[in-house]
Amino acid sequence: MGLVSLFGAQVESRVAFLMVGEIVVGAVLILAFVLAARHKGWYHHYMILSAFLADELVMKPLMYQRLALGVFGSFPYPGTIGLPHVLLAVSATVLGAVTVILGFRFRVKKKKKMFLPPKGRIHKIFGALYLASWFATMLFGIRIFASFYL
Repeated sequence: MGLVSLFGAQVESRVAFLMVGEIVVGAVLILAFVLAARHKGWYHHYMILSAFLADELVMKPLMYQRLALGVFGSFPYPGTIGLPHVLLAVSATVLGAVTVILGFRFRVKKKKKMFLPPKGRIHKIFGALYLASWFATMLFGIRIFASFYL
């Protein structure tokens, strides 16, 4: 793998792909949250679903592969805060799956628009917890990136 410059550091292209990919997923999550606040349910649901699936099916497996291969040394990365990062990533996965299931379970369609009925309030709670845990995971990941590459 070749080296590329990312945030002032020379890193492998896989690392750069992961960092840029996670930033894009984060941007999509923020945009989907804004769309939910503006009551654009259809767009919100499918943006959240696509960001969640891209994160869980592409980004996380690549990160876990690097972890399993011992790229960072012995688990949980000597000199870093790796264990909280992994625990937050697992909790974000569980909360994200529950949020997506609840979002599609409680939606109501009227004239090609989606609405969330009052009983769907639990979806909003799990969604907020998911976003908080996802962004906390990202912050811990950025700290790990900085400790290894900057």
